[in-house]
Amino acid sequence: MDKKTLEYDVQKSIKGQKEYCEKKKYPHFAPADGRCYRCRENIYKLIEHTKPNGAKYTTGISVEKSSAELITGCPHCNRTYCD
Repeated sequence: MDKKTLEYDVQKSIKGQKEYCEKKKYPHFAPADGRCYRCRENIYKLIEHTKPNGAKYTTGISVEKSSAELITGCPHCNRTYCD
């Protein structure tokens, strides 16, 4: 799926991850409010970055991903929440 067609909504993503973990009986590693412990960015927010060569890329966890996968780290700074 293209990131532009995915939905990025912090509250829906928080709820989706909580429900996914409960349903699968997985530990809930993601921050309860979505804010990364290291970089303080919200892991469920779409952020556009620019590399030194001018190329652009995005990071963030979509509603779709948070509802279907175990979140174990920050997509922005790559901090793991599993250690």
